[in-house]
Amino acid sequence: MPNYKPSKPDLDGTRDKRRGSMRVAGSLVGALTKKALGKRGFASAAIITDWATIVGPDLAKHTRPQKLTFPKGKRDSGTVHILTSGPMALQLQHLAPMVIDRINSFFGYGAVAEIRLVQGALTQSEMPKKRHPTRPLTEADESHLSALTAGIEDDAVRERVRRLGIAVLRHSSATKPD
Repeated sequence: MPNYKPSKPDLDGTRDKRRGSMRVAGSLVGALTKKALGKRGFASAAIITDWATIVGPDLAKHTRPQKLTFPKGKRDSGTVHILTSGPMALQLQHLAPMVIDRINSFFGYGAVAEIRLVQGALTQSEMPKKRHPTRPLTEADESHLSALTAGIEDDAVRERVRRLGIAVLRHSSATKPD
């Protein structure tokens, strides 16, 4: 007879960590990217993933942190290297004290003391995407959606399907830009 022991809950009531369980994929990103980001000087993915939160959406559209370097043997008073386009570099140079303050506020300590600007073009995937125009729904569209979703019994599912239908109808018949 095999020596089998059921997994026991930890002190906090969670399952034994050795047993497999489903986890949200986003919770694994930090562990998976730590080594690659460490080579670039990033202690965590936070400065990259939360860049728009740190500097604001307007600045984040035109900038991207490239690497974070620290003086030898220290983890504070670092230099963040920011990729930006030429015209935006001048504006960012004037906003440097504010950006440094926002980064340090985000981390909770004086992680950054200096900004180095690297002028270059942001790749297409980094550029903000243009939004295509949408059209308003007509009464016919609304009644058609109601008829299509009437057979769905679950209220939450019916509402989600209805919202999906609204999005599809608004984008499918809208005029596309040249």
